[in-house]
Amino acid sequence: MADHLTIDDKVLAYNAVGSGSPVVIIHGVGGHKEDWAGVAEALSSSHRVFNIDMLGFGESSKTGSDLSMPVQADAVRALLDHHGIARADVIGNSVGGWVAATFAATYPDRIGRLILIDAAGFRAMFEGAPPVNFDPGDAAEMDALIRFVINSPVADTPGLAERAFEAYVASGEKAITATWGQSLFASPRLEEVLPRITAPSLVLWGEGDRLFPSVLAGVFAAQIPGATSQLVPDAGHFPQIDNPAATIAAIKGFLGG
Repeated sequence: MADHLTIDDKVLAYNAVGSGSPVVIIHGVGGHKEDWAGVAEALSSSHRVFNIDMLGFGESSKTGSDLSMPVQADAVRALLDHHGIARADVIGNSVGGWVAATFAATYPDRIGRLILIDAAGFRAMFEGAPPVNFDPGDAAEMDALIRFVINSPVADTPGLAERAFEAYVASGEKAITATWGQSLFASPRLEEVLPRITAPSLVLWGEGDRLFPSVLAGVFAAQIPGATSQLVPDAGHFPQIDNPAATIAAIKGFLGG
């Protein structure tokens, strides 16, 4: 069962497992805290792991007109404050990577180490038509989206698209698509954020990411002082789904434990 933290007029939902040095994991668009359960369990023997639902997703609040990256980063800070945590390692995937980078740049005294996984939020992402519909209108469009971002046989799971679309509507996530889009456009781009990061950082990328090409791993790492980059083989935009073993190994190699 998830825990819930009230932050002003919003509620942040999260799961917490394990004990040891704290780690916060932030999912991407279309994802939820449950997507990271396997990674959290793998880290739990040496880390206290918090998997959050970003504001606007899963069990977290879907109210308000501002779900921007600074607001999401403030929610992470509030989570740490609530648990009396002075500093935590932070992992973010896709738009969650954008949140993680924003948090690291905004609160340098609250972050230990940073891992960005197939991060979104760079200027070119907002140019031209999207390669796939990120606001699917039916199960067929959801299936196309799933197959674009997931490279593994998981995408072939019978009934996955139908269940995912039903959940997308029932959760209220589809209803706030416009608010979410406006919040993305209002957020500082990665190019503005990355040079301000001082935490030890790893940029991890699915080698076969069809949404954002893996060459970006090196490009983004070069913008963070002292950062390194690493590719995850046999993986697309969500390496934790396509190749969890390699993703976990890379995370553990950087964080320890």
